[in-house]
Amino acid sequence: MKKIKSVTMFLLLAVAFTACTENMNYKDAEVRPPAGMLFPVDGYFLELQSGSGAAINFSWLPGASEDGYPVQYEIVFFGTPSGGRELGRIDAGVKTQVAVSHKDINRIAGEAAIESGGTGTLYWSVVASRGLNQSVSDAVPYKLDVKRLLGFNFIPERLYLLGTGTEAGTDVSLALPFRVTGDGEYEIYTRFSDGTFLIVDDPANPAHSYAFAGGLASETANPAAVPGNGIYRIRLDFNVKSASVQLVSSVNHWLCYKSELSPMTYEGRGLWILRNYYLDANDYWVAVPAGSQDDRYHFRAYIAGNPWPWECFGPMNAGEDGKPASIDAKEYFYIKTYPSTSADQWGPKFKYHGSVCEQTVDIYLDMGGATATHWFVIK
Repeated sequence: MKKIKSVTMFLLLAVAFTACTENMNYKDAEVRPPAGMLFPVDGYFLELQSGSGAAINFSWLPGASEDGYPVQYEIVFFGTPSGGRELGRIDAGVKTQVAVSHKDINRIAGEAAIESGGTGTLYWSVVASRGLNQSVSDAVPYKLDVKRLLGFNFIPERLYLLGTGTEAGTDVSLALPFRVTGDGEYEIYTRFSDGTFLIVDDPANPAHSYAFAGGLASETANPAAVPGNGIYRIRLDFNVKSASVQLVSSVNHWLCYKSELSPMTYEGRGLWILRNYYLDANDYWVAVPAGSQDDRYHFRAYIAGNPWPWECFGPMNAGEDGKPASIDAKEYFYIKTYPSTSADQWGPKFKYHGSVCEQTVDIYLDMGGATATHWFVIK
């Protein structure tokens, strides 16, 4: 009898375990596709702009999943109304709208073989997904006519400066790197002297090389004459083949409360130094307690062609009002440039770390690295 009961109990447990296991097996929920697209409307014409903030908002009707959980959306682009090869996807998360940058659309238009500066047609639809299951909108893909940016079809990941008139000379091991400031956008601070220059994507084995003249960048294998002797800031936007070339007459440390401008010395490769500077942050205002400090500062660069005589080199956050946690708080000292439109004595501003106040210091300003920054060395 005990043996029969044991066998019966074993069979019941086996059945229960099997049923439980089946219930625990994961199954992706079925997805109902988006019912249609809303904007841009079918046949919309979009002339792409090069500005970093240029974007267009795509929106569509929602899809759904059978388990009631939110679905994920992606915009998918094609070259033909019947679909076929995907040219690109843009993730929208769980929202039924997303801002797509003009530069992303320009890149996708290039995949559709639309010529730089030319006009052509893309088609877009929306994919809804839940887990591994995906469902494409039942609606016919919408037509989007675009006029591409007049830029280069190939956008290098990196750019370098070489040539007899550059700080690097012709030594590829000394090639001067541009800082990447955006998609297809580059910047460098450098000194030119008599001679020529060439911009390359790879100093040792360039596949693409460029020069500029008259505000335009062009692809060429021939070195070009430097714009003149002096220190320059060069900004390139390969999305529109533009080149901004500005003479930098001086870079200075600015002690806000004293309105004290201290010229810095250019050392090469985008680096300026103010040596043996006594950092007097004592505040001599009558209205504040004796011995208090006013520790606000930034840098001022006098650059030709600006509407105001100088630019402010300040913190990444224009409203920064805190102090660095230490003299080695690297991110606090990162630099962002602010074109000035008025004689603002105070901001945007950094604040000194207490360890450098009432000390003799060397101040380094590096505009030549992957991230513009500055630091202090106590003497």
